[in-house]
Amino acid sequence: MSVDQKWQGGPSVGCSTDRSTGGGNNESEEWSVLIDRNAESGHQIFSEEEKKQLDSMAKALVEEAKAGQADDAKPKIQRVPFMLRGNINFNNYFTPKVVSVGPYHYKDTNLKIAKPIKLKLAARFIKETGVNQEALYLHIKKEIKNLRDCYDNEAKDYPDHKLAWIFLVDGCAILQFIFISGQKNFEMELRKLGIKTDHVVFGHLDLFLLDNQLPYQLLQLIMRSTSKEEDFLESINKFIFYYIKAPEQTYKRNDKIMKDNHVHLLDLIRKILIDQPLQKNKRPNLTETDKKSKYWHSFRNIEELKAAGIKLKPTETSAVRDITFGGGTLNLPPIVVDDSTAAKFLNMAAYEMCPDFQNGFEVSTYISFLDSLIDRAQDVKVLREKKILHNALGSDEDVAKLFNEISTDLVPREEIYLEVNRNIQKYCNSIWRTWFSQFKHDHFHSPWSVLAFVGAFLALASSIIQTVYTVLGYHVDSNR
Repeated sequence: MSVDQKWQGGPSVGCSTDRSTGGGNNESEEWSVLIDRNAESGHQIFSEEEKKQLDSMAKALVEEAKAGQADDAKPKIQRVPFMLRGNINFNNYFTPKVVSVGPYHYKDTNLKIAKPIKLKLAARFIKETGVNQEALYLHIKKEIKNLRDCYDNEAKDYPDHKLAWIFLVDGCAILQFIFISGQKNFEMELRKLGIKTDHVVFGHLDLFLLDNQLPYQLLQLIMRSTSKEEDFLESINKFIFYYIKAPEQTYKRNDKIMKDNHVHLLDLIRKILIDQPLQKNKRPNLTETDKKSKYWHSFRNIEELKAAGIKLKPTETSAVRDITFGGGTLNLPPIVVDDSTAAKFLNMAAYEMCPDFQNGFEVSTYISFLDSLIDRAQDVKVLREKKILHNALGSDEDVAKLFNEISTDLVPREEIYLEVNRNIQKYCNSIWRTWFSQFKHDHFHSPWSVLAFVGAFLALASSIIQTVYTVLGYHVDSNR
């Protein structure tokens, strides 16, 4: 029922708050009588704008009820939240450099260079799969309402036929690019299509920007229209694996993740990055005391942990939750830091901050965790030496600065690593172990320092013995 129906002939409504001032009357009764009389006489007591404002409350309640019934509702493809986009240092990480994907950046004149390239890739896809392009276009157009609803309001600016064409070209082009990326003659295929190497590098990054995405259900629709759906699924799996893998890791197909219904490619890459074996995916049962603990805030950087005698070891996977501590050893997932790292992590963090995406903030927490470990270049150097961090960015100072910067404005979920932080803190709180380790770190950092200490100790012992003998000899002579 709208506000117009409620307040122009609907039942009388009064305020329930009691504000009696004596004499049997109060403000609630006066307000109720005023509304009743105006409703009965047909007078309009609210303007159109006021009725819209009041109706918005009812709509909000309806939306809340729907949200409560659909806990598995997918988040929409939307713009980067202002909290991150408002940081001028981050703008470069959220803006496509070469290729627009979907409707948000389609009209960007800076990206027009990629349009003929996308058309060539799409044409190659149609040719090699043998798909009837008219039938595929009509199929996409038939599903256009559902596909349009995957986006925020900006997608409504395009008529059905235009949006269907964008989806056809972009979807086929992306699948073809990913497919040929895994082939041995990849570079030769690119040259045939007139695609330069720099376009490939930047285009690769553009595919994982938050507001430069296609609905994954569109990619599924296109793949299922071919006889090579499994081949395309495999190529997507490999494409993402090699984008996030660390050195010495070997490819393993993840059938569970590949068969899921994802929101878009960025959603898929995030799932793979936080995926881990079930036995390591158990969260501790947290008490209220645990939740309010200060272990997170007292966490130390790499140099201080090393000084406390803590060892570092790379894990077998790159899963961001695959972090454990036991027996004085901190196990960390290996990571490659290069030109894509900041954009990759920040876009996943931006995705986690979207208001309609219910998640555990795993990537945001991981970024903040790395920031707590890395304060300066020396911390990066230690991680490199332990083969946990592979620096393909530049100097160690550049890496330290990167993590210090991208952790800005992120809100970590502390309980994810609470058990790790708590165990580290307990270890560091051992006064004897900490003192001995610090003494060893400061004075015995090389074999020469050990020899110098032994020599000094022997010299001191010799001096003491000589002094004792001198004193004893003096007393013997005196007694005589």
